[in-house]
Amino acid sequence: MFIEKLCEYSDVLKSKGLLPPDNYAYRGITALIELNLDGTVSKISNFKEIVTIKLKNGKEKEVQRPVQLLYPAQPDANNSFSFLIEHRPENIFGMTLKNGVYTTQKCEKKHRLFLDKNLPFFKSVVNPSPIVIAFINFMHNWNAEEKTQNQACLQELFSEFKDFTIEKFSFCLTGHSETLLQNDAGVKDSWNQICANSSPEGTAEAYCPIFKAVLPVARLHKKIMRFPGGLASGMTLVSYNNDSENSYCKEQSVNSNISQLAVDKYGAALNYLLSSDEHCVVEKTTGLVFLFWAENPDFSLEKLCSAVLFGTDNDMSESADKLLKRIMEQLCNGLDVSADTILDKEKFCIAVLAPNSARICIKAFYEGTLGSIALNIARFQSDFGLDDDFRRVGIWQLISVLDNPNVKRNDADSLYGFFRSITIGSPLPRKILSRALNRIQHDFNAGYITNNIRVGIVRACFNDIHRSAKRKDELLMSLDYSNSNPAYLCGRLFACYEAVQRNANNGKKLNRSIKDTSFAAFMRNPSKKFASLNVLFSYHIKKAPRAKFYYDFINEIMDALGDNIPEHLNESDQARFVVGYHHQNAELYRSEKKLVNQEGVVDCE
Repeated sequence: MFIEKLCEYSDVLKSKGLLPPDNYAYRGITALIELNLDGTVSKISNFKEIVTIKLKNGKEKEVQRPVQLLYPAQPDANNSFSFLIEHRPENIFGMTLKNGVYTTQKCEKKHRLFLDKNLPFFKSVVNPSPIVIAFINFMHNWNAEEKTQNQACLQELFSEFKDFTIEKFSFCLTGHSETLLQNDAGVKDSWNQICANSSPEGTAEAYCPIFKAVLPVARLHKKIMRFPGGLASGMTLVSYNNDSENSYCKEQSVNSNISQLAVDKYGAALNYLLSSDEHCVVEKTTGLVFLFWAENPDFSLEKLCSAVLFGTDNDMSESADKLLKRIMEQLCNGLDVSADTILDKEKFCIAVLAPNSARICIKAFYEGTLGSIALNIARFQSDFGLDDDFRRVGIWQLISVLDNPNVKRNDADSLYGFFRSITIGSPLPRKILSRALNRIQHDFNAGYITNNIRVGIVRACFNDIHRSAKRKDELLMSLDYSNSNPAYLCGRLFACYEAVQRNANNGKKLNRSIKDTSFAAFMRNPSKKFASLNVLFSYHIKKAPRAKFYYDFINEIMDALGDNIPEHLNESDQARFVVGYHHQNAELYRSEKKLVNQEGVVDCE
C-alpha cells in the first residue's frame, strides 16, 4: 500500500513539474564553462543563484545556492564511473588543486573515463549544433598536462573560485549562456532514443503487485538519500541480503516481485518527500520520521496537517485552530459534522518511518482524508480538554510531558500510540496512563501548562479504556457535581484542603505545603492520610479569611463521601482522583476570582 501510494504520488508530482521527467534527473550546477567553436575555453564564470532565506530570529539573509538543471539520469557516480555530460571538475579537466597548485595527480583515469563515455555519444548526435561541435572539440583538444605547466593561466581561468574542485560545471557557447549543452535538441533526441531502445535493468519478469502486470523485476532497489538518522550512503526500503530470504532460485530483491518501474517511481517520490520540510517532520528523541502528503500537491494542506497533528507553528496555525474548534463545538453539541466542513474530499496519506541499520522500517501507514484526520484529532482534543479554553496540543508536547529527565528512554512506542489514537481513533495504550500518573505523582510542581497536559492525557486514557470496554463511566471536561465516585471525591477534597492552607497563609509560597508532603500518598492510600490531613485542615481553617467559602465545598464533598474513604486506589481510581483534583482546583480558582470581584464592588460602594 505504501509503495503503491508513493508511485501514484510520483505521477502527480511529475504532472505538476515537481519531479523530473522519466530518464532525467536534477543536478546542482554552480559554474558555467563558455566554449569557443574550436573547443577552447573562453571563460568560466559563477552560475549560482541568489535567494533570500528567513533566519530563526526573523531576519532575512541573501545566500548563493546551486541552480537545479535537468540532465540525463544515470546511476550514482563513483570514482570508476563517469556521467554522460559530466559536471565534476576532476573528470572534465583531468586535474585537481593541491596546496594551491594545479596538478593531474590521480585524475588521469577519471578524465579518460569522461572521454570514453562522452565522445562516442556526442559523435553519434545527428546534425550536431555549434555547442555540440564545440564540446567535441574541447574533448579532443584539452590537454591537462600542458595546462598545468602554466599555473598563472589556470589561476586566471578559475579566478572566480577559491577551490574549483568543489564546483559543478555546465557548458555553453561563448555569449550564449541561454543554450546549455544538456538542453540541445539533438542531445535530447539521442538520449531519448537510447532510453527507448535499451531494455530495463530488471533481471527477470514477474507479476508486479504495484501495477498489476508482468514487468521486469528490479534486482536492486533505489537508495533513499538523506534519510534522518540513516546512513550517509543511503538507505533501502526493500532489501534481501541473506540466503535464507531467497526462494525459487531468485536472488536479492528479485524475491520482492517489485518492478523496476515501481522502484524508480517510489524512490523519486520518497526522496522528494524527505527533502521537503512541508512534508517531513522528525521527532529527534525517538528518531521516528513522519511523512504526510495530499493527493493533489498543495503546501497549504500539508502545513494545515502539520499544525493540526504536530502542533507546528506556521502560517496555517490559525486555520488549524479554527478548524478544530469548529468541529469540537459540533461534536459537543451532538451535531453531525458535514463532509464539506472538514475537507472530506481531500485525500491524504501519513507514514511513520524509522531507520533500521541500512534499511527503512515502516512503523505505520494511514490513508484517508484530511477531513477524517481532523475529525479524529478533534475527538481526541475533546477527550483531552479540561476547560472551555481551546488550545492545540501537538504530539511532541504529549511526549515531552511524559519524559523523566533522570531516565533516558526511547519513547517510540508511546509516540506511535499517540499517533494511532489521534489519526485513526484507536484507544491509547494503557502504559501511557501509567506513565502520566507516575509523572504527576513525582513531578507535580512542573508548571500549570505541563500539569494540564498530563491531566488531559489521564482523562483521555481513562475515557478510552472505559469506552472500549463499553462502560458508561466517563470523566467530563469540567467539575462534575453528580460524580459520587469516592476516588473522584477524594481528589476534590485534597484540592480544597490545599486551597484552605494557601488562603490561611494569604497566598504566600510555603517551604513545604500539604501537596509536597501528602499528595502522592493520599493519591495511593487516602484512608491512611485522611486523619492527619483533617487535623491540618482544622488548624488552617481557623486562620483562613474565607472560611465559609471553603466550608461550603468541603461539606458538599463530605456529605457525598460519607465514611466511604477508600484504603487503596488502583490505576483507574488514581485517574479519577487526579481529574477530580484538577476539576476542583479550576472551580475554586473561578469562584475565588468571582468572590474577589464582588468584594471589590462592595468596597467601592
